[in-house]
Amino acid sequence: MLVNIRTLVFAFMLVLVNCLLQPPLLEAQDSLLLDQVTVSAFRDELPTQRIAGSVAVLEKATINEYPDADLLASMNRIAGVRFEQRAPGSYRVSVRGSTLRSPFGVRNLKVYWNGFPLTEPGGDTQLNFLDVANVDRIELIKGPAGSLYGAGNAGTLLLKTDSLEQKAELEVAGGSFGYFRTATRVKLGKEELRYAAQGTNGYRDHSGLFRQTVQYSSRLGRATDLHLLYTDLSYDLPGGLNEEQYLEDPTQARPGSADKNASINYHNLLLGLGRENNWGKLSNQSRAYATGFYFDHPFNFDYKRETNLGVGGHSVFDYQTSAGPNGYLKISAGGEYQLQYRMANNFTNPDASPGELNFSDEIDSRQWLLFGQSILALAGGWRITAGLSLNKLSYQVDRTFDAAGDPALISSDFAATMSPRISVLKELGNISLYASLAEGFSPPTLDEFRTNEGSINTNLAAERGTNYEFGLKGQAQKLTYELSAYRFRLNESISAFSDDRGTQLFRNAGETDQWGIEISGEWSAMDWLNFYASYTYQNFTYLDYEREGEDVSGQRLPGTAPHVVNLIVDYRSESRFSASLNYNYTDAIPLNDANTVFGESYHLVRLRLAYRVGLFTIHASGSNLLDERMSFGNDLNPRFGGRYFQPAAGINGSVGIKWSLL
Repeated sequence: MLVNIRTLVFAFMLVLVNCLLQPPLLEAQDSLLLDQVTVSAFRDELPTQRIAGSVAVLEKATINEYPDADLLASMNRIAGVRFEQRAPGSYRVSVRGSTLRSPFGVRNLKVYWNGFPLTEPGGDTQLNFLDVANVDRIELIKGPAGSLYGAGNAGTLLLKTDSLEQKAELEVAGGSFGYFRTATRVKLGKEELRYAAQGTNGYRDHSGLFRQTVQYSSRLGRATDLHLLYTDLSYDLPGGLNEEQYLEDPTQARPGSADKNASINYHNLLLGLGRENNWGKLSNQSRAYATGFYFDHPFNFDYKRETNLGVGGHSVFDYQTSAGPNGYLKISAGGEYQLQYRMANNFTNPDASPGELNFSDEIDSRQWLLFGQSILALAGGWRITAGLSLNKLSYQVDRTFDAAGDPALISSDFAATMSPRISVLKELGNISLYASLAEGFSPPTLDEFRTNEGSINTNLAAERGTNYEFGLKGQAQKLTYELSAYRFRLNESISAFSDDRGTQLFRNAGETDQWGIEISGEWSAMDWLNFYASYTYQNFTYLDYEREGEDVSGQRLPGTAPHVVNLIVDYRSESRFSASLNYNYTDAIPLNDANTVFGESYHLVRLRLAYRVGLFTIHASGSNLLDERMSFGNDLNPRFGGRYFQPAAGINGSVGIKWSLL
């Protein structure tokens, strides 16, 4: 398969070279650049070609063209990204190898929803609180963006809800393994109401999911907006299988998971208020929010119950003035503050219900961020960006009860850390060249600092990384393309492993060296026919790491695939029919530090067909049409039991109907 991959990449590069050798576009064709999707991630509304960094954008039409109404498929088309789902609802997101420290949940990635930080001050993100109905647009900054957004070496994910184009919309769907979905959207003037419910019995035993979300958004006056999001989420945890169990019956759950009802159960409420002001050259965007959730988590060996309350705010001022002929200077400055209080109780789990109390904690997490950035645009197509932030995080755990008789008050105060970024971009007609240097900072998350079984790891150090990146972006005729090459050096990298019970633990793993190449291109062959391709090459290794007396220096980082290919064909006729065919190749993935166990490579094919009749659209989807044995996310470094494998479903599909009132 490697030969085929290299052939595809070589052919793709030939297309790029051929387009680069084409004569410059005429004035009428230059207008295409102005029609490109704009990016706001670096505080400037510009086409992606003029952004000196690797930023991917997914619009609503792209997000919704994939089967099963899930972010997994649409996010995985982005070069350098692996969106994982070990079981329905159990998400992980790896951006350029960040899964190393994410045995569960989303970490090392700062996430915002409509401008409100969805990431907790402790660094964890419950991305599964969102249904695809709550996301109309995605911007992903790949690599450290701490100069604007604070802690997080992997990048920043900006999720937005745009105003509905329809007055009302209703969708129902059903499919394999008990899959069902219903979604309703209603727009009344400046108010929007969205409701979605989705569930499945799951491919494996004890792998069901049920989630419902209610979103209310309103425009209050000319400059203020209100967002409310409620999520009711429950999903089972089938657990990892060893190789013998995996080969015998991949649909089985880990022994004991069903008996103890291993599962995740959430009730979450987010209320946010935003305001924008404009005073000529000076403008301001501010966000304030309050959130609270109840968390119920029976596991094979214990039972957790938590109550969480959080508040925070984000504000940024932008000042823009002219700088010479055809140039300008834009200065941005602001800050962010988050406070979270959590009451957490850990019990034994004798019969899928709370038993004796093991320990009880009251946890205070505080994070603040100050940042500034300047953008200087000069005549001749030069853009220079420089930014700097100051980040601060602290934890305080008050263990009010400990069955071992050792209550304590434990604090961890990470030193304030600066994160700089500088980039330069030069436009050469229809091509832009850029280079950037950025430093990232990522302290241990709360779930890493205070682990499930009750230990508090005060010796865990924060990660520090430096990213060097070079890239080119361009447009020729009906082809847009992007190439980026980067090298990321990470010190005190945090890696995950599990003990004999399966409890996830963490340790600093010395230095890592991560360099890669990402290529993507999109070609609109006809008004009704579109091709997309992306290729990712990742060479991620430990530089100096000794684990339990074993030197694994030079080994590949677990959880990362050396080669990933995406090929997509979209057909949209002027009449009523549309189709989308998606192919993904993912190379074999090492699952432990020693690189002795690998997740199998796979070829994943998806197809979605749709037919519109009046106000109704009928759609049918199929996934894993080659019936590959595969996984969307295995477990890394289990210390005992060899429970690496989290199998995904074989051939599966769904059908649905959508009604839209324009």
